Amino acid sequence: MGPNLLLLLLLTLAGQGSVGSLPEVLQVPVGGSILVQCHYRLQDVKARKVWCRFLLEGCQPLVSSAVDRRAPEGTRMFLTDLGGGLLQVEMLTLREEDAGEYGCVVEGAAGPQTLHRIALEMLPPAPSLKEEEVEKTSKTGVLVDKHFSDPVGSASPLEPSWDEKRAPGKQALQDSGLSQLSLRILLILGVVLLLGLLVVAVVLFAVMAKRKGPSA
Repeated sequence: MGPNLLLLLLLTLAGQGSVGSLPEVLQVPVGGSILVQCHYRLQDVKARKVWCRFLLEGCQPLVSSAVDRRAPEGTRMFLTDLGGGLLQVEMLTLREEDAGEYGCVVEGAAGPQTLHRIALEMLPPAPSLKEEEVEKTSKTGVLVDKHFSDPVGSASPLEPSWDEKRAPGKQALQDSGLSQLSLRILLILGVVLLLGLLVVAVVLFAVMAKRKGPSA
């Protein structure tokens, strides 16, 4: 992941939208990235989905599920309708000016419906650290209100996987296994060599005995 911060936001829609609910406050360092997943109703599978930035005048569409071949290169926001009621949004390389309120909106037959809203707060970039410390820092995030409850969604930092936590021990076990395998191969080769020498000795002994037989 490098210096980027990846936060997984699991946003679940249960029945009606969350227009009246307060947005979840999320703090992310400058340069970080977020991955948002929203669930919508199956009857809206063909409806247009929009990732909005909420301003005083209303929803400002940033990216939608409609294919736009005119989208400029280097864009930092991506929206993918995965089907089955799952919508995924990515915001990469966040900047200070990205601070604000965002949300998933579905333009269904009954009109636009806000699935969930988040309030994004940008923090100063992390100071220069060693590579290992940067990797460790990049996997942390801050959710301002740990007791925040929303019936239609929630947010939590993405924790390091168990494989990453046990990587050093796993590598040591692999190295130990390779050493044992090499030792076994050497032992097998030694046994094969001894057997070969034994066979040669038996053959030579038989030949010599056969030659001595007639002369006797």
